[in-house]
Amino acid sequence: MSDSLCGQEGMVMVEQRSLVEALMDPRLGSNAKLSGIERLIDWSRLEPLVSPLRQGRTGRPPYAPLAMVKALYLQALYDLSDPGLEEALLDRLSFRRFCGFALDGGTPDETTLCRLT
Repeated sequence: MSDSLCGQEGMVMVEQRSLVEALMDPRLGSNAKLSGIERLIDWSRLEPLVSPLRQGRTGRPPYAPLAMVKALYLQALYDLSDPGLEEALLDRLSFRRFCGFALDGGTPDETTLCRLT
C-alpha cells in the first residue's frame, strides 16, 4: 500500500507500512545475505521486463510480478521445491521482506508458484 504526496517537483510515492510492521522490531526478519543481494541487483531494471508476465484479467488479483521473480530467485538460491518455497514464504520474515510481501498479507501457494515456472 502506498500514499502519494505532492511536492514542488510533482508526485512522490511514499511507502506506507502496515500496523504490524510499524509495531514490529525492525531487526526481525533481517538477513545479511539477502540485504547484500538487494544492494547488488538493480531490481527496478527487471520490473519492466517481468510486468507483462500476468495481467490478472480474470480470477484472483495476481501477485506483483517482481515479487514472484524474487521468490523464484530465492527458490533457486536455497534449492527449494514449490511446497518448500510456499512454506519458507510463510515462515521466514526475511523471505517475505526480500520479495516485498506485506507481513500482514498473503503469499503465493505452491500451485501459484508452480504455474509461474
